[in-house]
Amino acid sequence: MQIARAGRAGYTMVELIVSLLLFAVGGLALAGTSALIGRSLNVDVVRERAARAATRQIEIVAASCHDAVSGHASSPQIESEWSVSRPSANRVDLVESVGYSTARGRRQDSYHAALRCP
Repeated sequence: MQIARAGRAGYTMVELIVSLLLFAVGGLALAGTSALIGRSLNVDVVRERAARAATRQIEIVAASCHDAVSGHASSPQIESEWSVSRPSANRVDLVESVGYSTARGRRQDSYHAALRCP
């Protein structure tokens, strides 16, 4: 005695189209996320360079504490400006401002340092 099979083996065309659609949506989501992460990493690189430029200028002012003057500098992606004030003979206050471009426009970060002159 043989038992008849109720269904057929394999997938229908609708099931294949739905599965391909799901894979396509997943692939597009993955591509969009990686593009967003890539842009974010590029901004982080520029922000880190700007912070290093500000730190370097603070170290330069600290090394020549008595002769420190205000000024500005620029590199290909970063504009830096600092102002030096002397509240007392053995102290220098420094305000460093660095600007750089991001995907959302120009960004400005400020750093403040109070330095003691030896």
